[in-house]
Amino acid sequence: MSLPASEVFAPRPNRGKPERRIQNAVLAYLRTRGCLVAITDAGAAYRAGAFFGDGIPAGWPDITGLLADGRFIGVECKAPACPEQGRRGGRQSAAQKRMEQEIRRRNGIYILARSVVELEKAIANAK
Repeated sequence: MSLPASEVFAPRPNRGKPERRIQNAVLAYLRTRGCLVAITDAGAAYRAGAFFGDGIPAGWPDITGLLADGRFIGVECKAPACPEQGRRGGRQSAAQKRMEQEIRRRNGIYILARSVVELEKAIANAK
């Protein structure tokens, strides 16, 4: 069975979460640049009760896939700081930092993104 692109690539609902907005923006940006990417958020899978065995390792990036040139990319999305609202901004866990090191050791691209602008700069620097 095939699904229309609008269903396959539909952004997830924000539900008021800043990280979700960043994830949706990152997905849209990467897809418009010819990247093959998907949300692989281990925490969301675990909370939804869809976590089976060793499906997604701890610390795995929120979004993973291939750049248009075939290189692996992992993007960890974090909420930006917002002092006006008393929000410090998201921080990487120890498992996420270890995964970042492992992906980079294997010549993959790992980006910690708080905005699409940061993502753009990081991809440009990785080339």
